[in-house]
Amino acid sequence: MSGAAVFGALAIAAGWALSPADGQAQSAEHGPLVLELSASTRGLALGGAFYAVGNDSDAVFHNPALIGGNGVIGGAMQRFGTASLLSTVSGAADWSSASVAVGVQTLSYGVPDRGAAVLSHDAQSLFTNWKTGTAEVDVSVGYAREVRGILAGITGKLVDQRLGGHHDATGAVDLGVAVGAGPARLGLAVQNLGPGLTLGEVEVPLPWRVTAGGSTPAIPVGPLDLGWTAAVSREADGAVVPGAGMEIAYWPVRGRTFTARFGVRRAPDGFGRPVTFGGAFNGDRLAIDYAWQRYEGGEGGHRFGLSWR
Repeated sequence: MSGAAVFGALAIAAGWALSPADGQAQSAEHGPLVLELSASTRGLALGGAFYAVGNDSDAVFHNPALIGGNGVIGGAMQRFGTASLLSTVSGAADWSSASVAVGVQTLSYGVPDRGAAVLSHDAQSLFTNWKTGTAEVDVSVGYAREVRGILAGITGKLVDQRLGGHHDATGAVDLGVAVGAGPARLGLAVQNLGPGLTLGEVEVPLPWRVTAGGSTPAIPVGPLDLGWTAAVSREADGAVVPGAGMEIAYWPVRGRTFTARFGVRRAPDGFGRPVTFGGAFNGDRLAIDYAWQRYEGGEGGHRFGLSWR
């Protein structure tokens, strides 16, 4: 397949995603919510803009073209007060002339009753304790390789949602491409293409998303290394969400790096305040990551991640 064909296929998928959907007699807002939250601790700290340079197994959740191998494995957890818990784990490896990755996301929270129409559709609602338990799971398997100078990738997903006595599962696909632009890398991804879920009598369409972004490698500035990333997404409800972030890294001893991260994004209502921040420590093959975002009412979401290379 040529590079032009790869871009053409992704453009068709993006056009399909951006076209209006047929009306349904009874439908909930898009879901599951686990597909709308940032799956990357690093990306969350950088205004939601996934870093496109380097190897990160969390790319299986964002843009499959960016999947890198070298035996990367990592996991993260984020609590929303005492009410909800988001967990992720992912791993990637080289396979022949390509890279493969596997990832799992889970989100558990509560809703006021057993009706699908009351499912959480924003992160702010995850801070409220309710009696009816809800569980969402996304299992992703990704594949990426270079096609005539263009990185191309595809992720297949199994999406499962449980609400009280209701349960349904469906499949979905993410498509992505990435290219080098001088020292930077640019990427385009179309996510969550597939049929929705049915919970009771209510249809829950998947939250498709189209994202374009780019990142620079670390640039030495005196004793520091500086990196930038930015992205803009078109969400299923028509919202346009831009975000950008900067990393400042300092390594006093080779193999020991301390990193500060800052980000800003125009988040949709219920998905947090605009400013994010975080940090990381890299020691040889082990990395510890942290990200923080404030929500309405002064509540904060803390995420901790651990990865091994």
